[in-house]
Amino acid sequence: MAYLSLLLGNDIGSRVVNLTLIVCLYPLTKWIYNLYLHPLAKFPGPLLWRASRFPAMRAVWGKHFPYEIKKLHAQYGEIVRIAPNELSFANPDAWDDIYSMKDGANPEAFKKCELWHGNLEPGPSSVFTTIDFRAHGRIRRFMDPAFSEKAVLQQEPIVQSYVSIFIDRIRERSSSSGRTTVNIVEWINFTLIDIIGDLCFGESFGCLEKCENEPWMDQMAASIKLNYLSINIRHFPIINNMLKPLAGFLIPPEIMKQHKDYSDRAKAKLDRRLNSTTAADRHDVVSQLLKSEDHTEGLTPDEVLLNTMQFINAASETTATVLTGVVNHLLQNSKSLSALEHEVRQFSSQSEMTLSALKQLPYVNAVLKEGLRMCNPIPIGNMRISPPEGGIVAGNFVPGNTIVTVLPVALSFDPKYFHEPEAWRPERWLPEAEADSKSPYYDDHRKAVRGFGWGPYICIGEPLGWAMMRLFLAKLIFTYDLRKSDTQNNKIVWHEQDTFAIIIKHRLDVTLVERTG
Repeated sequence: MAYLSLLLGNDIGSRVVNLTLIVCLYPLTKWIYNLYLHPLAKFPGPLLWRASRFPAMRAVWGKHFPYEIKKLHAQYGEIVRIAPNELSFANPDAWDDIYSMKDGANPEAFKKCELWHGNLEPGPSSVFTTIDFRAHGRIRRFMDPAFSEKAVLQQEPIVQSYVSIFIDRIRERSSSSGRTTVNIVEWINFTLIDIIGDLCFGESFGCLEKCENEPWMDQMAASIKLNYLSINIRHFPIINNMLKPLAGFLIPPEIMKQHKDYSDRAKAKLDRRLNSTTAADRHDVVSQLLKSEDHTEGLTPDEVLLNTMQFINAASETTATVLTGVVNHLLQNSKSLSALEHEVRQFSSQSEMTLSALKQLPYVNAVLKEGLRMCNPIPIGNMRISPPEGGIVAGNFVPGNTIVTVLPVALSFDPKYFHEPEAWRPERWLPEAEADSKSPYYDDHRKAVRGFGWGPYICIGEPLGWAMMRLFLAKLIFTYDLRKSDTQNNKIVWHEQDTFAIIIKHRLDVTLVERTG
């Protein structure tokens, strides 16, 4: 107290003046330090972004954060300092340096950044939110078998059945001429949520039956935006600790209710699945997770519920984003659509369209890979923390305890790595483009695109994601001619959509005409 009195002065006037000076000088001193003395001072970036976190906060709280960072990469190069202690990379080598375990690297060297990816509230962690590498590995050991290629093939009848229901529902809505216009974004969501709900809980959410979305999914945008506000506040521990007790009052009641309703319904579905007399006969996610009961460290019921709930949200939303982007681009590119129709319609019936058969179709795969490049469902990237001793990323030494990320949208549209990066060109992914040195796409850096992430934290649902995308797209194209609708919502300008951890997709009206031949 004596030191504080000496610092502020004895009379009220002096204290007010001195306190004002301290309040003003502290941020100024901090900004000067960040610009000229900070360990990251040598890395390029906009002056205000290097000096203070507030520009990054504004961008995160805004609607187009990854696209703002993409512009900064175009201006400043492959490495951009986007906050005083944060670097964004647009170099393919950074994928391995930050996320993988190549050459026996320490898997805990670049840990997940808790500020960005940790739990927002106390409770069990999921495979998506756990920060500790060993804890993550424990959950993955029990979940991986449920999402392996082998498991997906066992689950194929479930996936096939819901895609067929989708086709039937569209047929029911069609006129006598076999023509109808639908918001394809909704129908993609209906189908995927029902598939994943059945795989996880043994029963669907009834979206295709009711022709309406799962209510919690409709609240996802608002929920994620609130999460992003929380992420911003986390960077300021004092403010964060002050607001924590008020969290329950800051979240709108309707979002809290929707989340509780979803959680209650999910728990009821899981309980019915666990108590089902036919449980042993089903090849689904829960049947695989139940096998963990033989282990001393098996997943607890709360962990099973949390992981399945979050997987439904993550897998349905991201897969739907890619499929929406693919359909949107096909409608604008008749040559590409014709090539896809030609390949898919070589089948004589839908019964021939197995997952194994579709996996062998080069143009189907090329279209989906181009969709992942141009419409990455997680465009913001995954934040990591450099080890205390620092590390090498893309040939550059990064000081310790620095937040680092690879920005997918910057890499995917960089002309250094892709020929005609702004254009829809599925041909770049065909085997002949990679093998023929005369192809304009021969030098494309295909490994720059990691649509499902990379390293030990790679998306657990990648095999299922590929299966759902191939099957939905192929059966849609096999059954219907796709045409641009006459509505004002017949095209999505991708970068104009609100973008947080996920993309809040615009409506896309598509006219579907059933094939008669």
